Amino acid sequence: MNATAALLDRTSDLNFSQLVGLVNEPNMCSGGTATLRTILREAPTLHTTDRVLEVGSNTGFAVLELAAQTPAIVHGLDIEPASVALATAKAATLGLDNARFQVGDGTRIDFPDEYFSLVFVSNVTSFIPQARRAVADYYRVLRPLGTLAAVPIYYHRQPPASLVAEVEAAIGAPIRQRSLDDWLDLFGGQPYFLQEYEYEHRDDRDIDRYVRQVLDQPSNDALDAELKQAAGERLRYFYALFNENLQYARYAIVLLRKGAPTPFPILHTSRRVPDEQ
Repeated sequence: MNATAALLDRTSDLNFSQLVGLVNEPNMCSGGTATLRTILREAPTLHTTDRVLEVGSNTGFAVLELAAQTPAIVHGLDIEPASVALATAKAATLGLDNARFQVGDGTRIDFPDEYFSLVFVSNVTSFIPQARRAVADYYRVLRPLGTLAAVPIYYHRQPPASLVAEVEAAIGAPIRQRSLDDWLDLFGGQPYFLQEYEYEHRDDRDIDRYVRQVLDQPSNDALDAELKQAAGERLRYFYALFNENLQYARYAIVLLRKGAPTPFPILHTSRRVPDEQ
C-alpha cells in the first residue's frame, strides 16, 4: 500500500487537527480577522523591536495576519508538523519575513523568559490537559506589562452529553466545560478588555460552499482526487458537528496585562448606552 492509499484508508479516522494539516484548512480563531483587528486595536502598539507568539498556530492564519499588519516578529508554535510546514510555505509565498513557525508544545514553550510583548492563545488552552501549566508558561515568556490575548470558547447552555462526546472525538481531546468565569480564573488576572460574542447558525449550503473553498485552494491541487473527495466528506462532517455544538456556546476576546499596575477589579461596573433610534 502506497502512502496515498494508506492515508485514504484512514481518512475517516482523522481528527480535525490532523485533517487541517492535510488540506490546509485555515482553522481561524473565533471571529476571524475581526478578532485579530480588535486585539491589535486594544493592545499596545507593536513595533519592530517587539515579538509576538501564537501558541497553537495551526496552518498560520493568525500569525500571517498579525505579521502582515504589524512590523513585529511573529512566531507560531504548533504540535502538528504538517501544519507548521504548510504555514512556513505560506509565509514564504507571501514574502512575510517576520512570520516564523516551529513545532512545539504549549506547556514547554522553547523561548526565553520575558521574550514576547504579546502572547496570543486563541482557544488552544481548551485542548491542553495541563492547562494551568500552559498558562504559567504563557506568562513566563511574556515581558512585564505585556499582553496575554485569549479567545476562549465556553458553553452558556448545557449541551447534550452525546454531542460533547462526539466533539471530543472530533478534536481528539477531552472537553472541560468551563464557564467564562472559569476561564478568567484560569488566566489568573483581571482583564483590561473583555467582549463576548454569540455564534450564528450556518445552513448546509454555507457548509458545502466552505468545503469547496477549502478544497479548491491551489495547495490542494496535487491531492489525489479520491483522497480529496474523502477529505471533503470528513470536513463536511466536522463543520456540521461544530455548527450544532456552537449553538450552545459563546466566545470572548480577553486581554490581560502581565503585572498590571492596577489589578484591582472595579466595583461600579458600567455598560455602553445603546444609540438612540
